[in-house]
Amino acid sequence: MMLSVMVVGAGAAFSDQSKIKNTEAVDACTALNIIGGYPDGSFKPEGNITRAEVTKMICVALNGGKNPAVSTNTTPTFSDVRNNANAAWAEGYIESCAAQGIVSGVGGGKFAPNGNVTGVQLAKMLLVSLGYKSENEGFTGNAWATNVNTVASAKGLYAGLEKLDVSAALTRDSAARMIWNALQAYEVEYKTNLVAGANGQLSTQVTVSDKVDGNFKKITLLRDKYDAWTNVGTLVGVKNNEISLYMNDADQATSDLVNKTDSANIKFTKVSKDYSELMGQKVKVIFKNGKTNDVIGVYATGDNTTYTVNQADVDTDGAKVDANGTKLSVDDKVAVYTDGKATATWTKAADFKNEKSANVLTLIDSDDDGDIDTVC
Repeated sequence: MMLSVMVVGAGAAFSDQSKIKNTEAVDACTALNIIGGYPDGSFKPEGNITRAEVTKMICVALNGGKNPAVSTNTTPTFSDVRNNANAAWAEGYIESCAAQGIVSGVGGGKFAPNGNVTGVQLAKMLLVSLGYKSENEGFTGNAWATNVNTVASAKGLYAGLEKLDVSAALTRDSAARMIWNALQAYEVEYKTNLVAGANGQLSTQVTVSDKVDGNFKKITLLRDKYDAWTNVGTLVGVKNNEISLYMNDADQATSDLVNKTDSANIKFTKVSKDYSELMGQKVKVIFKNGKTNDVIGVYATGDNTTYTVNQADVDTDGAKVDANGTKLSVDDKVAVYTDGKATATWTKAADFKNEKSANVLTLIDSDDDGDIDTVC
């Protein structure tokens, strides 16, 4: 059996999972009910997303993953939606987004619902969803695109998409990444202050800053709309409807809740799906209101790379594992899991060659440093 190498998403949730570049974003947005696949089991990551489709995605995201009750106006805001057989379904979402200033038309009273949405157009929609006001930030007028790109870049909406042509039609893959970036960004609010000039005359000054709650803690869109918390760790246990994470110091620093019950482990119960395919990988768990028994979803982060190899083909090359010519470094302590339980710790390449209990080994680099961290 030849070595196969793949970047892991959410246990091959879609039939074309290997084509998805932004696996973490797609898996997260799927778990949050913002975007989904097609009846044939595919995701079609390279397909373009329309202006109508993105309004529904935004409405659902701003309603905590639930389809909101939207309504239509007696007189439509846009003339090319209600009588459009392919877009009438989205009229309520479009009207909702228009009322909130999230979207505007393309001129002449039209919305172009079946037109492709560009990166900069989606960026504007997401920035307004975060609390920015178009009239304050120059998101209208001749320089709107430049102003949007400046703020969007500073806010991290283009993170991981540095080569994106923001003026081109956006793919479903890239749209999911931008929405996931926005969900993790802090909301903003405007404050008006009176400022005395040199002549003592008072003038009004409006400033924008990250929004804070009653405890002066910044609020992400994810926390506000979903009441969602996230924990990061290595998935080390899957049993019935319970999962366990091992969280190192770096994981704990980026997690909302560190409730260690056994060493650096944390358990989540009443999990509705089987996540055994993610064993040994670095994952994020999204859960409600700090409750470890109310899990929204679990997905692999973008740091994981797995190598699946026939055990008989494993050899050693000095301190490295040689799997059919692919040479892999070994972490100081490699955790070995069998049937969802930790069964051994390997510290050297020879341990991989001497393993006789499994026909196939899954070697996982869970932190993107080029070393094997776990084996399943």
